[in-house]
Amino acid sequence: MSSAPSRTAINPRKGLIVLSLALFTITACWFVPPEQPGSETGIVMDLPDRVGPLWSFPENVSTAELAILPSDTTFARKTYGLPISDRLDRILCSIVLSGREKRSIHRPERCLPGQGWSIRDSKVIPVELASGHPLSVTALLLDRPVTFTDGRTASLQSYYLYWYVGKEVATPYSFERVLLTNWDLVRHRRNQRWAYVIVSAYITQGFRPNGRDPEQTLELLKQFIRASVPSFVKSEMPPGSIPPDADAANP
Repeated sequence: MSSAPSRTAINPRKGLIVLSLALFTITACWFVPPEQPGSETGIVMDLPDRVGPLWSFPENVSTAELAILPSDTTFARKTYGLPISDRLDRILCSIVLSGREKRSIHRPERCLPGQGWSIRDSKVIPVELASGHPLSVTALLLDRPVTFTDGRTASLQSYYLYWYVGKEVATPYSFERVLLTNWDLVRHRRNQRWAYVIVSAYITQGFRPNGRDPEQTLELLKQFIRASVPSFVKSEMPPGSIPPDADAANP
């Protein structure tokens, strides 16, 4: 005759601890406020018509961007140059403002190779703004092959500068943006609305008589940032110049 299977005795103390943890978790979830989408931003989505002697030209958002990014992503994009300049001589300035979803913003190192660019160098550089405040931006040196109408090929280079702007912070680092976003979610239950700012220009040496070399192109972009940032970054805008409905215009 086989003996009855033994039963493991339940420790009342352990059971009480598990029950207490479950009740604590349920209570915490009940009283923590729901995640807020975030409304205030650190940026005004209205690029200036002129930056110093440079005039603005409209620049469309690509069909691919509109198809891939969430529908509540907001864009502001223009190129800048002298009135008689063409695209090769102009500066691109673009802002992408996230909506509720985090995937509105991503590292450009992920998508630039898919656009035919190779990243030759990456570094964080300082830019001293007109206010005297320092701004750190990531500078990517890019190149890609181009073919002329006569069949000749050459390597076209570009400098691509970018950084992220939050409500009260700016950073050139994607990992820091992610950390600050997660901190806001845990501490304030708020989804930080980040803006991704790009300033880019081609290196025209070899493509234009007396064209810009890499150092001259980088300096040109730094000067453009100094001159343009006070027109769209709230923390650098003169007192009283922020439109009262700036955030209402950034749904």
